[in-house]
Amino acid sequence: MAQPTTKAEFKEFCLRKLGKPVIEINVDPDQVDDRVDEALSYYNDYHFDGVEKTYFKHKVSNSVLKITTDNAEDFVVGETITGATSGAKAVVLSASDREITYSKPSNDIAFQHQEAIANDDQTVASFIESSANSGITKGIFELGYIEVPDNIIGAVNLFTPESNVSIGSGIFNAKYQFVLHNLHDMLHYNITHFYMSMAHLSLMEELLVGAVPLRYNRHTNKLFLDTKLDELAVGTHIVVEAYQVVDGTTYPDLWKDRFLQNYATAKIKYQWGSNLTKFNGMTLPGGVQFNGEQILSDAREEIQRLEEEMASSYSLPATDMIG
Repeated sequence: MAQPTTKAEFKEFCLRKLGKPVIEINVDPDQVDDRVDEALSYYNDYHFDGVEKTYFKHKVSNSVLKITTDNAEDFVVGETITGATSGAKAVVLSASDREITYSKPSNDIAFQHQEAIANDDQTVASFIESSANSGITKGIFELGYIEVPDNIIGAVNLFTPESNVSIGSGIFNAKYQFVLHNLHDMLHYNITHFYMSMAHLSLMEELLVGAVPLRYNRHTNKLFLDTKLDELAVGTHIVVEAYQVVDGTTYPDLWKDRFLQNYATAKIKYQWGSNLTKFNGMTLPGGVQFNGEQILSDAREEIQRLEEEMASSYSLPATDMIG
């Protein structure tokens, strides 16, 4: 049969490698699914083809309340709104239609869905929409972090919208000034001086400005920036260099990977042997006995061999660190 292109076909492919349907594989479909997911997780963590570099952007924005009435414009910009249930207090930054953009709550208490809000003198009031209708959308200033998609397993670098020494903008761009002053001699200009100058400017930027430190854990899906968030300009974008898992649904060629096929098969075989060890010593009609220990031992050796092969042939080498 052809190579698998879906997860369902992949599971059947692994079972056929173990002998199905010639022999019965004593593994529950849920157990097969669990072992395939386990193999995928290991593959994504260690195989250089299991992840790919990507860049995702996050727009810097304030928090927004969506209210149930059409009187959002009655809330005056600059006045404080208060949540009747939570007691949260925040300043109105803008208001239109049924949306109110507000600053980070001054008392660090978050608004609640479906609670009543009112202005300072209680002359204007409304209710926040439910969570199902996205009543509250928190921005980076209130959250204190950037929400990262589930498929991201690592964030390694950050590009902020801040202007810098080497790039700048408009006439303050170093490359623009270089071309402006050397256009008459561009064809004969020694490019070494330009290269060394740009390297020096980059070093100055690194020493004087520095990179924004970041903290990320794949299990929380939160990217923290160790900088003053208030200095970020609303409407600009933060670009994050990250690594995302290769999804078999989007890229069906994943299921054709030879290592993944062998490793998932070994995992299912281990489950098969583990199931059969419960019947060791049991004699079937005709004097046949289960030998789950042998299947379990073979699977254990195969898994160990494949993981050693992963470390030596399919994983990126460990980065040297001196210090």
